[in-house]
Amino acid sequence: MAESIFSITLRSLYVSSVASLLAFIAATLLSLLVSQLTRRRAEMVLSFFESLVGVPTTVIGLLVYMLLFPGGPLGFLRILYTPYAIIIGEFFVALPMAFTTMFRHFYSLRDSVRELVLSLGGLEKHVPRLLLRELTPILVSSYLTSFSRAIGELGVALIVGGGIEGYTNVLTTAIAIQTSIGNYEYAIWIGLILIFITIAITFAVKIAGEYILWR
Repeated sequence: MAESIFSITLRSLYVSSVASLLAFIAATLLSLLVSQLTRRRAEMVLSFFESLVGVPTTVIGLLVYMLLFPGGPLGFLRILYTPYAIIIGEFFVALPMAFTTMFRHFYSLRDSVRELVLSLGGLEKHVPRLLLRELTPILVSSYLTSFSRAIGELGVALIVGGGIEGYTNVLTTAIAIQTSIGNYEYAIWIGLILIFITIAITFAVKIAGEYILWR
């Protein structure tokens, strides 16, 4: 194998971080939008996204492939089998997870925080800051789950990325390829690195979230 594990790891971190960050931002904006709906309609939207969490990543990869292949609606972008295609696919993998983990808490806390602020003589403009502070652990947890979902998926990376060595090969595709050719020891090492990265980033982001919460 000509490509180093270090190079594959950096590519995985870049692709998954960008995809999960975009999914996190989209989920936050979507939560703000859906929270304006009535409880019944908001529950319907939440149920829809909860059903999407269980969709296999191979199905999502296939749908993104149909969008990006040369004859597809977005084929003119010419980004199939590039890291950008993987980012788009992982965005759709991570978005339902990010939304479902944050929205219910967001919806339940919004009114109580507003009532608390106004009852203590605060102004409406103080509500978002206090709400964000109260939701910090939830937001951190939401980002972590979306990142873990993105970096651990295989279907999207393989279908729209192709596992091209030196270009679109990420940790999960590298494990699949090395296993398929019988290089089990190398595949195990890559798997251990993937587990280590997931644990390390989880602790790092949680510590950062605690710092923001208590500063």
